[in-house]
Amino acid sequence: MGKGTAKTIRTFLVILVALIFVATTLGSAQAGTFQIKPKGKKKIKIGVLDLISAIEVAALANNWYRKHAKERGWDLQVFDLGVNYANAQSIMDNMITAGYDAILVNWVDFKYHDQQVLKAYKAGIPVQGIACGNNVPGVISQGIAPEMGFAALSSLYLVSKLQEGDKILVYHDPRVSTSLFRFNTAKVTFDSYRIKIAQEMHYPGSGDPSQVCYEMMKNAFLADTKKEIKGVWTHWEGYGIPAARAAMDMGRKDIVVVTCDDAPNTYSALREIPTLHATSGANWDAEEWTGRLFRNLDKIFAGKPFEDQEIWFSMPNLVTKDNLPPPGYYYNRCGYKGRPADFKVK
Repeated sequence: MGKGTAKTIRTFLVILVALIFVATTLGSAQAGTFQIKPKGKKKIKIGVLDLISAIEVAALANNWYRKHAKERGWDLQVFDLGVNYANAQSIMDNMITAGYDAILVNWVDFKYHDQQVLKAYKAGIPVQGIACGNNVPGVISQGIAPEMGFAALSSLYLVSKLQEGDKILVYHDPRVSTSLFRFNTAKVTFDSYRIKIAQEMHYPGSGDPSQVCYEMMKNAFLADTKKEIKGVWTHWEGYGIPAARAAMDMGRKDIVVVTCDDAPNTYSALREIPTLHATSGANWDAEEWTGRLFRNLDKIFAGKPFEDQEIWFSMPNLVTKDNLPPPGYYYNRCGYKGRPADFKVK
């Protein structure tokens, strides 16, 4: 068997595993029909359970939530977990007891508060989420990233820049389902192409996530006196960008850093940081994703039946230094001519 054929087979197997994982992430909860009495002129109150409000992608989502709520004359309150999953259940319980009309969840795995999701459902309070892992009973709707597709694209790009036997660092958060799904897929890629994971590093659960990653990466590069580390893979841009900066600050311009997701800041980082080579993203259109959740609420609050356990997603793209869009745009296969910018450039 030739090298080209073997490489094609390995790539196919990686993508096949990714597709199998995607199917498993959708959850197996039985779908039903959710319907409540019309809210009429009642003053609507929306609660948001947010994993970490300090990051750019959360700020984008929460600002759009506020805008959508204001347009409808609704009140909205964001509750920031600060990555402390232990508080998820009590915050959910408090929102249910306080009589919030709906709950939106940002990036907090439903598994950490599954009983509260079901409790809300039974109380007539719709719970919707963005990237919250597997659906659980009581979830009305969730927008997800096709996690394994993200990981397959990014990890395959990284191995294309390396040689068989090269060593890399990986960084992710095993408490988070999306992180595990992505890492497991990336590991299949690295194993298939005989890329060695020299160190698998985890976010410890406390401290600023990006700063903690930066410090851990600096220490890893400092310890790599023989410069055996050739690349870095992370499951999220909030780790990928500081990893790339750490490589630069430690004089390791040879390091190839590849990550996932594409908030506006990631596009700037791809332009500005030589060691950040690529990301796999799904054009994080915060306006559309958050708007869909509110359109769902419009129907539900009007008393219309809504089939729960809804899943929807955007397909990923590989964004590299070679196909970067103009400043202010997400990557788009259809081009950018005549289109308004997607976001403001800082």
